[in-house]
Amino acid sequence: MSTEEYDDAPLDVAVVGGSLAGCATAIHFGTMGYRVAVLEKKATPDAYHKQLCTHFVQPHTVPLLAPLGLAHLREPSRSVATKAVFVTPGGVVETPGTGYDPELPDSYALNLERRVLDPAIRESARRHGVRFVEATAVEGLARDDSGWTLETRGESGNPRRYRARLVVAADGRRSRLAGLLGNEAESRPNERAALFGYFRGIPAPADNRSVFVMNDRDLACSYPLVDGRTELVLFAEKSRVEGWRGADGRMQEFLKYFDGLPDAPPVTDAVPEGPLLGYGDYPSLIRRPVAGSVPFVGDAALSLDAMSGVGCGFALLSAQLLAHAFAGRALDAEGVRDGLDDYRQRFEKTVLPHAEGICGDSLVDKDEATRQRMFETICGNPELSQKYLALTGRMVLPAEFQRAFMRGLMARGSGAARK
Repeated sequence: MSTEEYDDAPLDVAVVGGSLAGCATAIHFGTMGYRVAVLEKKATPDAYHKQLCTHFVQPHTVPLLAPLGLAHLREPSRSVATKAVFVTPGGVVETPGTGYDPELPDSYALNLERRVLDPAIRESARRHGVRFVEATAVEGLARDDSGWTLETRGESGNPRRYRARLVVAADGRRSRLAGLLGNEAESRPNERAALFGYFRGIPAPADNRSVFVMNDRDLACSYPLVDGRTELVLFAEKSRVEGWRGADGRMQEFLKYFDGLPDAPPVTDAVPEGPLLGYGDYPSLIRRPVAGSVPFVGDAALSLDAMSGVGCGFALLSAQLLAHAFAGRALDAEGVRDGLDDYRQRFEKTVLPHAEGICGDSLVDKDEATRQRMFETICGNPELSQKYLALTGRMVLPAEFQRAFMRGLMARGSGAARK
């Protein structure tokens, strides 16, 4: 490759991957005044967006939108403010008020569709001066004392080199950079399949609640969307849905399933907006947050079972953690080294603790009696119900919930003994 094929403008930060985590990372570093480019292997027309998503933006994520220039996405014309209701084997987990935190009324979740979010975050990246290089795949990279050289190939097949002081891997679940840098993923089994569908004619629950019904070891979800639409999602044992063959038959069985759940919104008048989407096998993948002096963000670092609803949230959170780790640091060798160490610690403290519980929930455990006792304890204790809701919204760490649960369990045992 000749010197003429070098890009003529060396970068401070090259972000590989242009979805949520990549664009958010680019915006944060652009705001710091760095020269940033996003290298995205796909062509991304204005309306391009991810389709397989619950669109459920957890309450811990909502405050992350404003620093990205996306505060307007909280408007009712663009998203639905919502709060989770869990129908469990031991009762209903539903707390009073609009917020997940009773002291913070605005601590709600958002049903924010990717058809709205994805174009908006790309537009915001460009507004913040980020250079967006589409249809460009990174095929190799090498590091020297002054930074990185990235070997890329565009849609026309022409090779080009880019120089950058920092490279960020935001290239998703099948990360190419992970392969180049030896950041092998730890795979955890997911014993459920998932089906996603969009409908009209389903009445929204009171206060636009998002309803999650635990049925055996399945989870049936209902998300009210803008314009009176609803997304229904079923995470079910694979054996349950394997026999649902053909588009029409699968849709009929899917709606029949929701119709058989007394606590789910009524689907008698449901009109599909299109065919069902879904997947049959989606193991959780966990990688090191830093490998070969490259930080990994979003699904490139942690791609977990969609049933947990953390994909969008952890994408934006990991981008923010990386930005905070580099705030006030120079991108020289010492600054990059210290920033990467800081990011690793932040990621391992803030994000990784949730992974074990999420991976555990991906397994189809048959001990229903234990689950029922657990949820009876949660539902019978308002404080514990609040903590459980906060855990599912990723507002508290699992250890904090576990401590509260043990206190609730002991209090319940003491009460039973006194009787």
